[in-house]
Amino acid sequence: MLDKVFGRMSGGCCGRVVSLQQINVGGRIIGIMGMNEVFQEYFKKGKTPDDSTGDELVKDLRKFNYIAEGAEQIYKEAFLREYRRYYEARTK
Repeated sequence: MLDKVFGRMSGGCCGRVVSLQQINVGGRIIGIMGMNEVFQEYFKKGKTPDDSTGDELVKDLRKFNYIAEGAEQIYKEAFLREYRRYYEARTK
């Protein structure tokens, strides 16, 4: 899945280039790795920014980022907010 989401660099020694974006999660600025790549994949698959997509975002982004047990809801809200912005900017 990593190769599908993040791709491979076309040379060099480092393997993958992964985005890092800072977002507000529960009033704190948190760096989230791979969010842009996951958003691109979701948009390509036609996923809309709804509640079930928020659950999927937490599941997928947890693979690359630490999300404390019990904090899933605030991350879900933040990921959905950011995906909604991403989605709306591309559907105008």
